[in-house]
Parts: sequence; C-alpha cells; structure tokens
Amino acid sequence: MMQVPNSINPYMQQPVVQPVAQQPSYNAVKIDIINPQAGAPTAPQPQYAQPTMPYYNYPQNQVYNYPQAPQQPYYMPPQMTQAPQAPAPQAPAPAAPQAPVTPPPVTVAPVKTEPAPQVVQQQNINVPPAVVPEPVATKEPAAATKPVEVVPPAPVTPQVDLNGFIAKLTNPDFEVQANAMEEIANMVKDEPQKATELLDEKVINALNNIITADSSKLEGPSAEQIAARQKLMSGQKLTDEENKLANTMTPMEQAERNKSYAMFTESIMQKLYGDEVQKLTNNTVPLTELPGAVTIVDQLKDNPNPMVRASAIEALSYIQQPAYKEDLKTLFTIAQKDQDKNVQDAANTALDKLSKI
Repeated sequence: MMQVPNSINPYMQQPVVQPVAQQPSYNAVKIDIINPQAGAPTAPQPQYAQPTMPYYNYPQNQVYNYPQAPQQPYYMPPQMTQAPQAPAPQAPAPAAPQAPVTPPPVTVAPVKTEPAPQVVQQQNINVPPAVVPEPVATKEPAAATKPVEVVPPAPVTPQVDLNGFIAKLTNPDFEVQANAMEEIANMVKDEPQKATELLDEKVINALNNIITADSSKLEGPSAEQIAARQKLMSGQKLTDEENKLANTMTPMEQAERNKSYAMFTESIMQKLYGDEVQKLTNNTVPLTELPGAVTIVDQLKDNPNPMVRASAIEALSYIQQPAYKEDLKTLFTIAQKDQDKNVQDAANTALDKLSKI
C-alpha cells in the first residue's frame, strides 16, 4: 500500500486539529476531460511533380482531309502512216518512145489509236483506314460460384477490467479505495500500454470525487488517541493497548489519506496521458488540460489540511516539464508562504527540482 511520508503527515507529528469548514473552491481554468484531444498540426499538402508531357496528345493529321484533284490522263495523238512510194523510173535512152507508166494508187493505212489510260485516283494517306469491328463473342453463362463467406473480425478483448476498477474507487470502504489506487499506480509503472485503458472519464471522475469529498463530518481521532500519539512521539514507553490506539486511523484520517493517494494516482495517469499524446501527435498537452490537474491546484490553494496541500505540491512536481515550468513556478512560489512548515518545505523542494529542468 502507498506510504504517506511521515515528514508531511501531521497526524504523526502533532495533535490533529479538527478540520474547519472548507473555503470556497478556487475556480481555475475549467477543463473538459471528456474525450480530451490535442490539436494536431495540419498535415502538409502533398507536392506533385510538374508534368513534362502535355495532358492531351492531339492528332497530327489534318483536321479536314480535302479531296485532291485526280491526275489528268495523257492521250497520245494519232499518228498518220503512209505506204512507201515506188522510185520514179528513169527515162530510157532516147530510143523509141514508150508509153507512159501509171503509178499505183496510194493507199492510206487506217489510223491506229491507243486506248485511253485509266484514271487512277491517288489515295489520301491522311484518312485512317476504316475499322471493321470484330464480332463480339458471346460468353456462355459461367457456372454458379460458391458465395464468399465474410468472417466478421473478432472483438477486441479489453486487458483491464475497467468497471471493476471504477467499482473499487467508488466503494465506501476506504481501504478498498486505497488498494485500487495502489494497483493503478503499479500498472502504470509496470505495464503502461495496458494502463492506457484506464484513461477513462469515469476513472478520473472517481478519483476527483475522492479528492473533493467532504470528510469534516466523519469520525476523527479521540482524545485518548491524541494522547497516545503524543506519548509515542515523545519517546515514552506505551502499553500494547496504547500502541494499537496510536496507530489506528479513524475514518476521517483514512479519507484524508485517500485524498493524497488520489492526487498521486492522478499525477501518474496525467504523465501517461501526456506521453501518449506527445507520441501520437508530437504536441504537448497544456497543464490546464491534463485530466484532474485543476482539481489538484484547487486543493493546493484551498484545502485546510496541510498534509493534503503538501501532497498536491508533490503531485504537481511529478508532472513537471519545460512546457509547464512557468505555471508551476508561480504555484510553488505562492506555496512557499504557506503557514505550515511542511508545506513550505515541500514547495522549496519542488522549486529546487524545477530549476534543474
């Protein structure tokens, strides 16, 4: 079980002073612990390489294919042919004159004409050939296939009995509460990933209720107990009955002790929460947005029990980091002026520790 240091336990050093009516609660910055979130930086917009090719490849052919004029056919002119003429006869010697020779008639050969060449139209290479659609083959209906069986994912089994812890923290038995808080502290220390399941609103509310509970109407130490404790502190010899009476905690003392335990437990969970947010988003949660942080600050300022005020200083000192340095320095500096010596010592120790970060 958690041990409250004797150096800050006023019940082990001086007579217990009956608690007075609690002062009005200091209203610090109100935080919402329901689904606490931390702002994540805006995701950078993806950068795309500039395109090197045009978005559209325009066709290189002419938009309109004008028909070209056909080549003019070439007609060969008709040729005229004549039959060869016989050589003219030579005049005979002046002998006896002969009768005149009549030349044969000239015959004209028929005109031979060549057939006109066929006109061949030049093909336009810019006109794409006509695409003949291929016949679509009809597919026969496929055989019925076996339907795919969808297997739902297995439900995630929680590692922590959350309701069990809440039941213990809200149990009226102060010892059950103390044992539950000690179990939470050990889980955060030994199995932090498992303990993240305890970062729940109901758990934080249960711890806050323990811290802010009104214990003034509970049974406090009797005069015999106070006398036995004074005798024990002075070093006098006690009987067995006096020794048992001096070390027995009353319900009011148990409730006050659990307030210190609850603040220590909250500070441990606050650090776990802050570390998880830092890991996921690379951001630091502000001090006033940590679950239960404002409740601890209120106890430091207003709780009439000096043991609880000193415990609040130690709880805040546990979560210190550079981002919280200025806020914590202000709180601890004010606590240095507390009327209780134990609270002053706790504030001095916390400031010394804070100066080293």
